[in-house]
Amino acid sequence: MPTVFVNPNLPNYFLEAPDVRVGATARSYVPEYEAGQVITFPNLKLDIDHGFWAALDSRHPGLKKMATALRPDLSFNRPAFLTKATANGVAPSLADRVADHMARLYDAVMPAYGDIFSGYDFETRRSVWRLTTTLNENLHIDVYKDEHPTHFGRLFINLDNQPRVWTTSWRIDDIMRMQAERFPRELLRNGSAAEIWMELNGMTFGRSSLEWWSTQPRHVIYFEPGDVWAVDSRQVAHQIFYGRRAVSIDFTVTRDSMRNPSRHYLAMAESFRASMLQPA
Repeated sequence: MPTVFVNPNLPNYFLEAPDVRVGATARSYVPEYEAGQVITFPNLKLDIDHGFWAALDSRHPGLKKMATALRPDLSFNRPAFLTKATANGVAPSLADRVADHMARLYDAVMPAYGDIFSGYDFETRRSVWRLTTTLNENLHIDVYKDEHPTHFGRLFINLDNQPRVWTTSWRIDDIMRMQAERFPRELLRNGSAAEIWMELNGMTFGRSSLEWWSTQPRHVIYFEPGDVWAVDSRQVAHQIFYGRRAVSIDFTVTRDSMRNPSRHYLAMAESFRASMLQPA
């Protein structure tokens, strides 16, 4: 299970969900997820061959970072994966072995994923396999140049035989309060919601991976091999300090099916705009 070093200078937004297990029905954790909590699942033990994933050559261009789609019934689309992998230079024999391990993981985790995010209507069903080493990523909330009208249900799994080390910091609600007085009024009046979101991130954590990287307080989390956690990475500032092989299950969610649509990142940006521009 994860080891969390809680910084007393930050809100403690970590939540353990011990009822989530393979083969057991769990309640929905959508309310906590949308509220910006980091949810861990200490009893969700998946059948993962950590040695296999750790031994993959992370320098292989076809295996560094790839997205795979699932069918509407949540089964693994093996032919689509094999076509994509071999087109990217992965040897057919290796692609077959990777597909075997992917299918086994999907079979184990999908029932739990459906419980954790029960109530959501999914659109795109995909996962992103992060099969390369990441060192000292910049602290950030997820930002985009284009606006994304959908929400997502994001579940992470550490596939490797080494811990995945994260730090987390302020949540978006904290960031908005911190930056309210300094936020550019011209951007509030004329900027898009996406531009407001990007500015909130840049003002707090810098605009590059080398700017202000050590000045914000952080929680530190060691996700052990096989650990599973859920977090809305648009809401919680995070940093991969060290990590090797992992997967994030990133199904997109219709905004209308959110428990609280006001927690969609664009809605939060517009609410921030409205609160800042209202007459004193």
